[in-house]
Amino acid sequence: MSAPILLIPIALEWVLLITTLAPVALVGRFNSRPRLGLAIWFGSLLSAGLATGLALVVAIWSYFDTFAALEASLFGDSEWFMALAVSFGPWLALLLGGVSLVLVQQRLEPLVVTARQIKPAVDQAKRPLLNFMGTPVYAIDLPFAYAVAGRREIIVSSALQNLLNTDAFAAVLWHELGHIRGRHFGLKKLARIVRVLSPTLAASKALVAEVERLCEVVADDFATRNLGNKKAPALESARAIFRDSAF
Repeated sequence: MSAPILLIPIALEWVLLITTLAPVALVGRFNSRPRLGLAIWFGSLLSAGLATGLALVVAIWSYFDTFAALEASLFGDSEWFMALAVSFGPWLALLLGGVSLVLVQQRLEPLVVTARQIKPAVDQAKRPLLNFMGTPVYAIDLPFAYAVAGRREIIVSSALQNLLNTDAFAAVLWHELGHIRGRHFGLKKLARIVRVLSPTLAASKALVAEVERLCEVVADDFATRNLGNKKAPALESARAIFRDSAF
């Protein structure tokens, strides 16, 4: 069975469709169903990645087919030249794949180095504050309102504690716990990696913005459900402190 070379342009066309149509078709469509929106965004991203992988697999398969055809044909006959011509496209795909891997390594390395440098400094600066629903909460001395959720912890600034009353502070903690329960740290990190690897694509820019926005909607919904109707306005009170900053 020979390699289905036709799949290469089909797969690459699918990648092109996803990267060009996603910003138009998906942005702002899932305000009422943010989890579905996140699933569709990352599902589209995954399908484009699988299509790229399929193109590379077919290219490699075609290489071996070409090698076998050249071995079976006499040098210089029509079949030999046809096999060589057909192999040009897959070889080009393999070349582009190799170049892409090098660029990926170059773009991701600064992110890894920066993360390794920042984490020890943050670990030294934070101090245990409380345990919220089984999740450790740490405080860090900063003169402005700040709250962030990691994979398994919440970090808040000392200024935030002074600015918010008890209910509003609880609303912030519920919101951040919503990020942890929804595994938003990993989703946002993946979206930013895609953005770094494809900075010129409108789809990657839209992906980061939509993931950030939809994760905030999910975390707000989580906080509102757990606060109850009487204390739900505390979430808006807390958000007013942050103004344009997300928490």
